[in-house]
Amino acid sequence: MKSLFLGLGAILVFAPNAYAAGFVYNEAVNDELSGDSLNPTALNLLDGSNQITGSTTGNPNLDRDFFTFTIPVGYELSRINLANYVGLDGTGANQGFLAVQTGSSIAPTTITTNTPLLLGAALIGAAFGTQVGDNVLDDLGVAASIQGANFVGFSGGKLGSGTYTFWIQETVQGIQNYNLDFVVTKVPEPSTILGIGAVMGLGSLIKRKKRRHSATVDQ
Repeated sequence: MKSLFLGLGAILVFAPNAYAAGFVYNEAVNDELSGDSLNPTALNLLDGSNQITGSTTGNPNLDRDFFTFTIPVGYELSRINLANYVGLDGTGANQGFLAVQTGSSIAPTTITTNTPLLLGAALIGAAFGTQVGDNVLDDLGVAASIQGANFVGFSGGKLGSGTYTFWIQETVQGIQNYNLDFVVTKVPEPSTILGIGAVMGLGSLIKRKKRRHSATVDQ
C-alpha cells in the first residue's frame, strides 16, 4: 500500500494542472463570434479549461462561427470536451459540423469546396463518441469522410503548439446552444515521464521484496 501512495504522490507532483479554470467566451456576454472565415474571432486560451459557448442559425440565413487561437510552445490542446449541445433540427441525427484548420483563418475555397483540405472535421452532438460529455478532438484527428469530403487528419488525438482556426455550423435549423471546453495542458518533459516511471518502478520493486520476505517467513 505504501508503494501505491508513493506512485500516486509522484504523479501528483509531476503532472501538470490540466483542468485549472481558464478563459471563458460566451456569445451571450462577449458578443457574437465572427461569421467571417478570413477574420475569425481571436481568443486567448489559458492553461486548463477554456469554455466557448455559442449558437448558430441554419439556412436560409446560415450563421457560421469562426474563432482562432495559438497554442504556445511547450503546451498542447489535449481535449475538446463537448460540455453541451442542443440542436434545433428536432428530427434525424440533429448534429453539428465542427472543423479545424491550421493558421489564423480558413480560405473561402475551403468553405465551399474543401480546397485546401481542412485539417480535420467531425459531426458532433448525436453519434457515439461525439455526444455531450465526450472528447471530440480525437474525432477531428481521425477526420472520417463527411458527405464525400476528406480531410488531412492528425495523429495522437492532440494538437501541438501552433495557430488553429475552428469552424462550427449546422445548416438545417442551426444550434440552440453549444459549449466546447478546450483543455490546454503542458507537454510532459522527458524528465517528468522518467520520474513517474522510476517511482512506479520503485513501488513495484518494494512490492516484490515484501512478497519474497513474507514467503521466507512463512516457510
